[in-house]
This record gives sequence, structure tokens and C-alpha cells, in this order.
Amino acid sequence: MSSGRSSRDPVEHIPLLASCSPAGLYVASLDGRLVDCNEVLARLLGYGSREEALAAADLVLGGCVAGGAGARPPPASAIETCLTRRDGSTVRVMRTEALTEARGERLVAGAIVDLSSSRCTEERRRDLSEQLRQAQKMEAVGRLAGGIAHDYNNLLAIILNYTSLVMEELDEQSPVQKDLAEIKGAAQRAASLTRQLLTVSRRGLAQPVVLDLRDVVRGMEGALRAAVGGGVDVAIALGPSSCRVLADAGQLEQVVMNLALNARDAMQDGGRLSIEARAVRVGAAGSLHDAHPAIPPGRYARLLVSDTGSGMSDDVRTRAFEPFFTTKPRGKGTGLGLATVYGIVKQWRGFIELASQPGAGTRVEIYLPLSARAAASRRGRAPRAAPRRGEGGTVLVTDDEDAVVTLASRILAQHGYTTLTARGPREALRVCEAQRGRVDLLLTDVLMPDMSGGELAERLVKLRPDMRVLFMSGYTGDALDGPLAARPDAAVLGKPFTAESLLRAVRRALGGAA
Repeated sequence: MSSGRSSRDPVEHIPLLASCSPAGLYVASLDGRLVDCNEVLARLLGYGSREEALAAADLVLGGCVAGGAGARPPPASAIETCLTRRDGSTVRVMRTEALTEARGERLVAGAIVDLSSSRCTEERRRDLSEQLRQAQKMEAVGRLAGGIAHDYNNLLAIILNYTSLVMEELDEQSPVQKDLAEIKGAAQRAASLTRQLLTVSRRGLAQPVVLDLRDVVRGMEGALRAAVGGGVDVAIALGPSSCRVLADAGQLEQVVMNLALNARDAMQDGGRLSIEARAVRVGAAGSLHDAHPAIPPGRYARLLVSDTGSGMSDDVRTRAFEPFFTTKPRGKGTGLGLATVYGIVKQWRGFIELASQPGAGTRVEIYLPLSARAAASRRGRAPRAAPRRGEGGTVLVTDDEDAVVTLASRILAQHGYTTLTARGPREALRVCEAQRGRVDLLLTDVLMPDMSGGELAERLVKLRPDMRVLFMSGYTGDALDGPLAARPDAAVLGKPFTAESLLRAVRRALGGAA
């Protein structure tokens, strides 16, 4: 009775069954010479096609795992070994074989899996998984920081400015001056901490320009050597090609300095700090793509900062970019140094990779997309003459925080400006419509209930085409993209502002000297 199975021998089945296998499949003689194979094995061995591999008279797979000619056919057996390729190089593989018989001849049927490829794929999977986890944590921090920054920066502006006003009213010898100075200093530190949190979450207020990363590093050389101290040798290398990127100059300086200070802390007994800035290509033949598979192909400016310090354990390394994570003693660090670096790099669509081992130092690589454009200039209307004290323009001030409106209006009035005040965008519309005289400037918060500052500016400028716009904001997010695109001559005042920064921004917005 027929079993229903085909009587065709195994060799005839190989091309059909092997065409969809990810492993290299073959049939070979007992001395390792190929009888048949699939395309995967041919490519693994370094041949262009199956036919080319089968035609190679000198191709021998090596001794068989399954046994010699007199051996009894055992179950399939596997071994991890090295396979010699056509060019003489070797590749680590898992080789599985079993004895079989076809046309009265004892043969070996086997499968070969490239372990270097599978291990690399697993490492990439782990890297991508870690990057996703890190991105999710940073996004959560960003939502938290963005949620509190608006109200927090308003409060800090009130504390800072009213403290300054009181200090100006008091005699310089007053014993209260010292107490007020402590309050002001604490508020300034709180403002700095808020800026760091917003930078970490990529919501920091920035001023992007096209600049050369090499110029940033070159200009910081003296400050870097002073910051790390005499016990650390600083080596700076700059590539020959332009490294023009779109970024905020101050933020890039912060990145370089934070990495240098971290390196200094890891080299308590001295060492070497190396900083390199050069243009590289990722993804092309002979480029860095294999070493950095998570980075999309393209041309980048690479900042490489490495040290010979104590290095990091795997646990510390995987948490290094987390906000508030620090290995320093309590009170010695905020844990925002590397987290700030991470936030800045991601804000400018860059990539960052960290490699470190205990006793082997640390290596940080940052990749920022190269920019072929020159610095974009915003085209505004012809500048007006700078207003003199007592002859300032008329400014409509609006914010959803009453105290901020009162504060800004008081500062402007003291310096010769006529002010109109509105508690929120709806009232600002009514005040502007009722105003018979000119309104030279709208000073408005960006995030307000019912209507954003951008929408308010759009509606008011239709009523008064000559009115300038100055936005107030503690962070950008996506809130400023639309308003600034629609109003290329508009300016931005960062919160918390001081009297000096407010007056400087107003003069600039009105076309006067900063």
C-alpha cells in the first residue's frame, strides 16, 4: 500500500524548499563538497549566485558534523563553528547536519545560520527598545515640565521683578537688602532649573541659527581648559569640512560644557579629554552606517567627546540620560547635566550614543544633520526711530495672569510708554477696538484660555496693520510655530522676564536699538 509520499530523492527538493528559508541550506558529500544549495548559502559563502557556488571546484565546506562514511545515520546534530568565505575571511555560524542517502550515495543535508548577523540583529533590537523607552520617559517629563512651566514662570517673573522694585526703593544700607538679595537669588536659581527642565523635554525657548559646530568648539577652548582644571589634558580636533547645523549657539555650548564637566568628574586623578568636531556621512558605502544602524542615512556634523576616566557600569550607563539621575552625593548635583544634553540634541533632530565601561572611560557621540543653507533672515518692515524716555509708544499688554499684566504695565509706564491692559484675549479685542489712538505694540502671552496669543495677534493686526507683535513665552512646544510663521517680524520674550529684558525686547520690537 502506498504511503502517499513522493519517491523523488532529497536533492531534487532542495531548490524548491530552500527558496524561502532564511538559513543557508545545502546537500554535500561526506568530505564537504557541495552537491546542491540555496541562494542564501551561496551569498553567505561570498558567491554571487547558487550556480556560481556549485561551479566552484575548490569550494569545500569542511569536515562533516554528522560523521564519516561508515557511520550510522544519527539524529541531526548542531555545532557553533567558523565558516571560511570565498575571500578567505571567516564568519561565525551555527551548523546543523544530518546524514541522508540519495541515488545510493550517502550525503549530508545541512543548514547554516549566520550568528554574527543574528546577534547583530538582536543587539539592534535591544538598542532600539532602549531608545524607545528613553524617548517615552523624556516625553513624559516634557508633558510634566510643559504643564507647570507656564504658571511657574509667571510666578517667578512676579517674584523677581517685585523683589527688584522693592530693592530699588530701599536705601542701599538697609539691613533688608541682604534678605531681598537672597530671595532674588533663589528665584533666579529656580528660573534656571525651569529652563533646564524645559530643555530636557525639548520645549526650551531657543534661537536657532545656521552655525559651524567647529566654530562653537574652537571658541570654547579656553573656557574648557579652565573648567576641567590643570590635571586633565584637553585635546581638540576639528575636521577640514564645514559642520554647518541649524541650532541654538548657547545650547550647543551648554552641550559641550556639560559633557566636559562630566568627563572631569570621572577623572579625579587626571586624564585626557578628547573633543572632536567633523562632518561625516552615515549610510553610504564605506560610511558609518554599520556602526550606527539607528541613525538614518545622511550627512551629519559629529561631536565626539571621550575621556579616560572611571567609566560607567551597565546600570549607570542605561540610566545616564534620565532626568534627576545622578551618582554624585546628595546636594552635589541635580542630575540634569546629561539629560539636558539629550534634550538639546533631540530638539535639533539629532542623535546621541553613549559607550562606557568601568575603568575604560566614556565616549559620547552626537550627530546633528548638516545644513546646506545660509542663516535665514526674517524680513520685517523698515525700523522706526527708537522712542526716547517719555515719548514711548502705546503698548497693549495682555496675559491670563493678572499680576503679570500689572507688572509689565508698571515697568513700561515707568519708562515712558503708554500702556493699555487686558486680562485675556477677549478683553484685548475689546480694548483694541475701543482705542481711538494708535497701538504700536501688542505684548501678549502665547498660551491663554479661549484663544492663543497667535490667534489674538492675527485678529488684531487685521484691525491695525502697522501694529508690531511681541510674544511672551516660557517655552515653545508647537505653540509658537504658527504665530511666528504668520508673523515673521514678531519677536519673543522669554519668561520669566526681568525689567531689563522686557524693556530691551520692547525697544527691539518697535525698531529701536537693543
